[in-house]
Amino acid sequence: MGRLIELSGERFGKLTVLHRSEEPHSRVYWTCRCDCGNIVEATTSNLKSGHVVSCGCRRVSPYIGKRYGKLVVLEKTEETVQHGSTKSPLWKCRCDCGNIVLVRLDSLTSGTTRSCGCMAAEKVEKMREAAGYIEGTQVTRIRKIMEQNAGKGEEVIGVTYQQNKWRAMIKFQGKKYNLGRYDNRAEAAEARRFAEKELFGAFLEKLSKSEGNV
Repeated sequence: MGRLIELSGERFGKLTVLHRSEEPHSRVYWTCRCDCGNIVEATTSNLKSGHVVSCGCRRVSPYIGKRYGKLVVLEKTEETVQHGSTKSPLWKCRCDCGNIVLVRLDSLTSGTTRSCGCMAAEKVEKMREAAGYIEGTQVTRIRKIMEQNAGKGEEVIGVTYQQNKWRAMIKFQGKKYNLGRYDNRAEAAEARRFAEKELFGAFLEKLSKSEGNV
């Protein structure tokens, strides 16, 4: 049996959920008070989908309950936003991820807004995965860098000559590490290679172990 959803105290359109219905039903019903004072009962699905937003005391907008992408329109609010030379009303919508957002109607109908923002985040994550990113790290890139820097030569990625010193640095998971300034290039290259083993190497080893346990 799935976990019972608790809606008591939540608001859907003009309805405020009071408690779970005490009347016998084949499905779960909730006792709700409408803003006009009437008491009605509604199922969990009808409340959360926006199909029931009042006791019937107002004409339900044709947009109420309609789906646009991952958003379901719950109600028209009294809040507005400046749009050009006019003020546009905002509509309360529930995203499939559970978030509640206020959106202009034209943004919904034109397809400009199709989620609370989670779709964009999912798209970025998929693009990063396609590019080989794991935990914010492009695995193929750090492996390539380690291969290029593995030789005994002094020409190493991450080592630059600045103000008569050789500076070594490394960037990992969005953070830059200053590895120091050295009098000669070989010392800076060695510092860079050591940092790669500590950061890149440890990450790749952990990744290899996790893949082996799948």
